[in-house]
Amino acid sequence: MKFLFLYWNHPVEPLGLMYLSAVLKKAGHQTKIGIIGGEKDLDQVYKEYKPDVVACSVMTGSHIDFMEIVHRFKQIRPVLSMMGGSHPTFAPEVIEEYPELDVVVQGEAEDAIKEWANAQQSGGDTTHIPNIWVRKDGKIYKNEMRNLNEDLDGLPFPDRDIVFEHPIWKRQPIRHFIAARGCAYRCTYCFNNAVVDIYKGKGKWVRWRSVDKVVEEVKDVIDKWGGKFVYFQDDIFIMDKQWLAEFAEKYSKAVGLPFHCHVRPNLVDEKSAQLLKKAGCYSVHMALETADDKLRLMIERDMSKETIVNASKALNNNGIKIMMQNILGLPTSTLRNDFETLEMNILCDPLYAWCSLFQPYPGLELTRVAKEKGLLEEKSADNIGKKFFEASILKLENKKEREFLQKWFAVAAAYPILYKSGLVDLLIRMPDRPVVRKAYHWVYDKFRKYKDSQLYGMDLESANEMEGD
Repeated sequence: MKFLFLYWNHPVEPLGLMYLSAVLKKAGHQTKIGIIGGEKDLDQVYKEYKPDVVACSVMTGSHIDFMEIVHRFKQIRPVLSMMGGSHPTFAPEVIEEYPELDVVVQGEAEDAIKEWANAQQSGGDTTHIPNIWVRKDGKIYKNEMRNLNEDLDGLPFPDRDIVFEHPIWKRQPIRHFIAARGCAYRCTYCFNNAVVDIYKGKGKWVRWRSVDKVVEEVKDVIDKWGGKFVYFQDDIFIMDKQWLAEFAEKYSKAVGLPFHCHVRPNLVDEKSAQLLKKAGCYSVHMALETADDKLRLMIERDMSKETIVNASKALNNNGIKIMMQNILGLPTSTLRNDFETLEMNILCDPLYAWCSLFQPYPGLELTRVAKEKGLLEEKSADNIGKKFFEASILKLENKKEREFLQKWFAVAAAYPILYKSGLVDLLIRMPDRPVVRKAYHWVYDKFRKYKDSQLYGMDLESANEMEGD
């Protein structure tokens, strides 16, 4: 079978699709990625490739865009449509909303898609495959979740060929990998918290690849395709200190490239920071989220301010740059809470104090809280789209001010005089006009690019041409 995976015009390699492609190719199927918003017309790609299946991994909001493309494709020629990702994982009934949607896949998809493709190609039964809801002969078949694959070393390496035929990924100086799947924590704003419940009784959620396999993959990719920097996409890279110690020893000798990873404050101490430094860690994501103690308990981040400050000190003392993650506009929070979060970022002194506005994605515990508090409109999920970076869809006090603060947050954390002088307070109280929003977004975007270049040790735009292209 021929699969056309759709993915947005974004420079980060789509590891999920790359794993699926590797598994499908190993089973004898063909795969290709069509880039939404890319240089090549998507309809032309579709006409030339003539896929049997068009598939996409979607978050809530982007599922609407995907179904619009499916509708257009099906008018050109028949094709089966398949939706995976977080939206159908938590809302598989999306298949009931769209008659043109043929298959939805919940959770981890490698085994499910391979079994479905094999059965579809051979004329076998496609209606009783775990992790899949399927429409057939006018009926929707709803299947249970399968056991988790605990042998991550048994998976083929992600298919790099499928992405590196596209310049947007081939020319990037950063190469992406994962060392583990799952997270041991239950933050109520996070998809991991909800997925754990879906997979309850289906196996071990946190699973690690061996250090040797991870190092082997990184070395193979860098030797074959080149690269200047490594990014580990794991939810938390330092959950297993014994694994980290082995990794620090082997990666530094076999690869030696600087890398970025995600850490959690309560797991960062002087020893773990030293291990990261030994391995070659250049920078990290670390989530503060909110400075308010009660709000941190509500989102299941049970750690003290002292713990977060000490983690920041340990990383800074070892020369590891920090991108601090924060959430503004949490349910029941106030503008004062958001300013307190800014103040704590100033105290922690990260390189980049990134922040988002909370969005109530389906399936999240914090979404349930927002609904209970009457903070959500009906059908609010359809309005999320890209507002993760732009606006809140909650009913909040001082909503405009908090949306404006999100645009100036990182700048104010980097230059505290802007906050201490009262200038930030003045900026967020400007009239809510399109020209103001456009200007503030420009500031946010330019400062993000500037800090990204520091976070990864290079100007990503000027470094976007790899040698040999």
